Amino acid sequence: MRILIFTEVVSPYVCGISSYVDVLKKGLEKLSHKVVIVTSSTEVETAYCKDGIIWCPAKPAKNKYGYEYKSNKEESIIEFMCACKPDIVHIHTDTKIGYLGLAVADAVKVPVVFTIHDYFMDRFAAENRIVWKYKTFFEKRHFEDMLDNADAVTSSCSRADMFVRRAKKKNKVKVIPCAADTGLFDYRKYDRENVRKTREQYGLSADSTAAVFAGSLSVEKNLEFALTAFAEHIKKSDGIQFLILGDGTETEYLKELCHKLKIEDMVFFGGVVPNKKMPEIYSACDMYVCSYDDGLMSMSFGEAMSCGLPVMVKEDNENIAYSMVRDGVNGFVYKNQEEFANCLKSFSKLDMDEKRKIRKTVRNTVPKDSCESMAGEYVKLYERLIAKK
Repeated sequence: MRILIFTEVVSPYVCGISSYVDVLKKGLEKLSHKVVIVTSSTEVETAYCKDGIIWCPAKPAKNKYGYEYKSNKEESIIEFMCACKPDIVHIHTDTKIGYLGLAVADAVKVPVVFTIHDYFMDRFAAENRIVWKYKTFFEKRHFEDMLDNADAVTSSCSRADMFVRRAKKKNKVKVIPCAADTGLFDYRKYDRENVRKTREQYGLSADSTAAVFAGSLSVEKNLEFALTAFAEHIKKSDGIQFLILGDGTETEYLKELCHKLKIEDMVFFGGVVPNKKMPEIYSACDMYVCSYDDGLMSMSFGEAMSCGLPVMVKEDNENIAYSMVRDGVNGFVYKNQEEFANCLKSFSKLDMDEKRKIRKTVRNTVPKDSCESMAGEYVKLYERLIAKK
């Protein structure tokens, strides 16, 4: 089967979507399917294909990615992609590259799968309330267009169904849990010297409890919650440090907030890190922090857990947090900032042997063949859609 995957971002861009696409491509290829990724870059002038990726020209944009596909000479680009003779088009964004995917699918008359990774209201930084409402209107239209033109809608989390209902659409969302590349993300590959050097590189103390977040630094990640919790409930003497990796529309604001809250000696920004370096960093940390309220199942959850990090998640009204994390086994569920801080403090008091046992337990909760399992679920869906089409 030949699959065209459309995504605005790919590795080394650090975000859940790029990691998701990487793992899906790897799983599909292990199952002997042909995969070509279509993405965009501001560094190319004309579309070209290299190493299984079609790069299309992009322009800077005020969204969470900082750029978007530039739709000039689109007819020639569509012809270029139709030459791949895809059996299925799988779209992972409702930005302009997603519309390109719809155009290609229409040209070659193949089914479309649309995977929801985020919600339209979270994709941009608004200068003021009026601009925010204006942009939200068009972002909602884009999301609706993808739903209207997709033959199937998927997501890693059942909360995506709520996003569809908010858009007043009736699509059924098929939940396919996201997977981690357990071969790549494995803390057992890194010895104490690797851990020491990595900690030193990012300013982390050798004996501290290191919490980490990795992803796009945007409004919906709610990192302000975590930083405020550090300022109000955690002292330097508690021996807890927080490493934030990635970049986005909130980067400068979060750095300024750390300065204002006087927690710069506990919180460190590591910037954009290539995905291939993440296993090393996760293996040098102790916990993974998630502080958003209504996000979907993050790829970074599975990757961090594969490296043995218990995941901290915020309790939600739909109890989705509990379906992701077994409280006290492979992570911790908290309700407010005080509980958030107490989870970190309790973990920091454990000795090295106890932390080592927890790391092993967390790693064992991640399915070893999850990469191929996720791809296998998509293959079944692709085959049903192709037969129906």
